[in-house]
Amino acid sequence: MDALDEAQNLVRGNHRVFTKTSTFDKNSFVYKKTNERLQDMPDILENKKKVLCVIGSGDQLLNVLLSEPEKVDAFDISVFPRYFLELKIAAIKTLSREEYISLFIEDIDHRREDYYDDLFFERIAPLLGEEERTFWQYLFDYNDWYDIYNSMLFSSEPVIKSYALTQNKYLGEEEYYKLREILKSTKIRYITSDVLELEIDEEYDLIYLSNIVQYVDKDAYKSKVEDFASKIKGIIVTYLFSKPDAALEFFEGATSRNLDTNSLIIHQGKQLIKRK
Repeated sequence: MDALDEAQNLVRGNHRVFTKTSTFDKNSFVYKKTNERLQDMPDILENKKKVLCVIGSGDQLLNVLLSEPEKVDAFDISVFPRYFLELKIAAIKTLSREEYISLFIEDIDHRREDYYDDLFFERIAPLLGEEERTFWQYLFDYNDWYDIYNSMLFSSEPVIKSYALTQNKYLGEEEYYKLREILKSTKIRYITSDVLELEIDEEYDLIYLSNIVQYVDKDAYKSKVEDFASKIKGIIVTYLFSKPDAALEFFEGATSRNLDTNSLIIHQGKQLIKRK
């Protein structure tokens, strides 16, 4: 079954339920927005020249792009997050900030009849690549946005507008339009891969892995992070929705940063300098 049919099945509810004990796979749901405290780590996300970042909701990448990195690579185990990020990027390029917020952030349950159906997509679609446009057009041919966005294609956590605006610098009144200009010349290299199978060939300043560790074999993840660290001079960041004490014992040589009840585990790259 290809991505189009699988997505349609998710929208129609004809798919397995994703639980806390499940692992992500090529047909897993897409996060609507980040649930990470991005507002507390501008020094992590900003002013990096070469970045590798998991896609997820795309919010981490959109915040990173505000400081105009020279190279951006983005990966995910599924193509669905890429399609969603490209939809967000096309929306930023053509919709006002208020329209973007109404489309992706505001609670729509109480105003279904007034909510966007096709009008926004008609403006967004011409700015999508062929593959992404085909994907979203296929879904819109059979569903409206309310049904798509509230289906099993997307995560079910509530999106609180006030907190989303606090978390995401790119949603600021000035920053949103700054990002629009940046996106005109931004090129993202997409990689469809499980993190455990991901191979890198760049000296990244930042590898941002979010909370992937929660969904994969911990020992294999540790080995992969150590492999990344041996190849770069920058930092590798793991996000935890808990205090870091146990993780610091597991990830030898890492440092941590508390973010309220959450935390970051930070590995420093240690690429060896090649001698002539």
